[in-house]
Amino acid sequence: MDWLAQIKGMTEYKKYLKTLILATAVAVLMLFIALGLMFFATVFTGLRINPVPGPFILLIFAIFFIIFSVFYESRGKSKTKRKDSLKSLINGLFLAICATFAVVATTGGVILTLDGGAPESNMIVSALAVCMIISMVFLSLMNPLNP
Repeated sequence: MDWLAQIKGMTEYKKYLKTLILATAVAVLMLFIALGLMFFATVFTGLRINPVPGPFILLIFAIFFIIFSVFYESRGKSKTKRKDSLKSLINGLFLAICATFAVVATTGGVILTLDGGAPESNMIVSALAVCMIISMVFLSLMNPLNP
């Protein structure tokens, strides 16, 4: 029976590890988005040039719009096809705007980090810790409640 307890302990360990890795990955993404906002603040003041040209931003948006619209269209199965099509287009538009913003801001954050324009390491570690806490709260709110 001892080996059965060890196997159950391993699954719990994997659950904790998976949650830690996912929360850390979301936190790093949030941190790069924040750094990207700092980067684009310097772009708008004229201190830097925009690394992602407008046509590429439009292309990224178009790809995400198609992906998310088709995703929502495949999920909606009701009798009114026109209403579902409009709803899937609106949902796809919203998610495409969010995803395009995240990709462009993350790109700016990576470029800021590689150029050495990121804040000092103490601020980065503190920001990462705050982002990890926020991402864990988001992840726990996204999980359905298990009775």
